[in-house]
Amino acid sequence: MDGHRGRATLPNVPERPEILSTARPTPIRLWGFLFLVAGAVVAGLGAVLDWATLGFPGDEQGTLDVAVKGVDVWEGKVVLASSALALLGMLAMRLVEGTETRRVLAFGIATLGALVIALALSVAMRADARFGGSEGLDEMAAGLAEQLGEDPASIRAELEEQVGDQLRVDVGVGVPVTVAGGVLIDVGGALGLLWVRQRTAAAAPGETAAADPSTAP
Repeated sequence: MDGHRGRATLPNVPERPEILSTARPTPIRLWGFLFLVAGAVVAGLGAVLDWATLGFPGDEQGTLDVAVKGVDVWEGKVVLASSALALLGMLAMRLVEGTETRRVLAFGIATLGALVIALALSVAMRADARFGGSEGLDEMAAGLAEQLGEDPASIRAELEEQVGDQLRVDVGVGVPVTVAGGVLIDVGGALGLLWVRQRTAAAAPGETAAADPSTAP
């Protein structure tokens, strides 16, 4: 007690994980959560929707059109996985305690959003080259074989003989839906970064006071 009369010493209590906190969430944290969840759901929905429709140039009615869903190509599978990872990243941000770890997770979520946007746009911009050639014939043959109950290899050979690689390719609604989901994930990640910075700024004065004995009561 000598030299320290009247000075109370508080135990160093570790910070509780954010997910266990009963405090009312700040607007930044709440909006970040809402944007991120909405973005993951929208991007995931976009991945299971049609990204392209393949058909014959002369088939104006689209009788034999074949839809290519996002999950039918590797880009769509990555989008679906990225949506799930973004949600896991949000959960991890609430569980971890380190500021730097939270910052890395928030940045990773924003990066996943950018990846979702880039993948969907890349498919849209090169849809003709991607699906109008050999890969498009493969997708067309597989779709027609499922509809007609025939062998995909024989249908593909017949398609190649009759139309070559001259297919009509239309970008599907799943692409803009996926892009919108990626934008929402991106915004959620950015708000997560802002939330981490806000928490760090709020904790800084208290940490400075604890580190400087001259400021102790």
